[in-house]
Amino acid sequence: MIVVFGSTGNVGRHVVTGLVAAGERVRAFTRDPARARFDESVEVVAGDLRDPGTVLAALTGADGVYVATSPDALAHELAVAAALRRSGAGRVVKLSSVAANAPVTDSYGAAHAAAENAFMDSGAEWTVLRPAGYMSNVLQWRSSITSQGRVYQPYGKVRRAVIDPEDVAAVAVACLTTAGHHGKAYQLTGPEALTAPQQTARVSVALGRPLEFVDVDPEQARNGMIRAGMPPELVDGLLSSMADPGPLRGGTPQSTVRQITGRPPATFDSWLARHLTELHG
Repeated sequence: MIVVFGSTGNVGRHVVTGLVAAGERVRAFTRDPARARFDESVEVVAGDLRDPGTVLAALTGADGVYVATSPDALAHELAVAAALRRSGAGRVVKLSSVAANAPVTDSYGAAHAAAENAFMDSGAEWTVLRPAGYMSNVLQWRSSITSQGRVYQPYGKVRRAVIDPEDVAAVAVACLTTAGHHGKAYQLTGPEALTAPQQTARVSVALGRPLEFVDVDPEQARNGMIRAGMPPELVDGLLSSMADPGPLRGGTPQSTVRQITGRPPATFDSWLARHLTELHG
């Protein structure tokens, strides 16, 4: 039995379907079972990460665990790590971020690093996944694309090898179902490093309409994201990683996805083709 925390998330839902396809028994932990639209073989468990009792109960009989919670919820991940230590589950895969790579420069990366350490000390065989930015973050441009024909983002000259969330999930499934991943922290990227203007140009071609990229001031971007409801720590972490084009912040494509899954990661163009309808107004 493999328990998936964050089962309805950007990556977690693909982890669930991937585990089912691999023939694994899956228990999906979620606060809102109505959102858990999975194969009937999946055991959906309603629970709250703020309630240690429901977390520990969900781990009953678990052999493996996948953990991804909201970026500002370190306490939740520490609670899962504590329950994992008590449950005796043998393997855990923690979804982290490139922001946790040393040197950690912001509170977002520090929170991920602290959670990583908790799982490393849980007694389970652990694997940490540190993806670069997700291709799916482009979907946040939908409103300004639809209303203005523009994309607003800071650090327009910085290249990042963003990754398809499904590729991150495929790596997680492999780490949960095959040997050789204990004690590893994997850097995960897509196959090409692109600037935001380059992404914008490709979206423009795919949509068949002109789009203008606007390179906004980082402080202006920060204020806008906070007004939109994003936690300040998360905003600072995102901006910090966006400003750093180095290989430890997702600036250089890595071969990890191919090495672990046996296939190349999806290109931005292939991801875009599958999700284009989500960018239409």
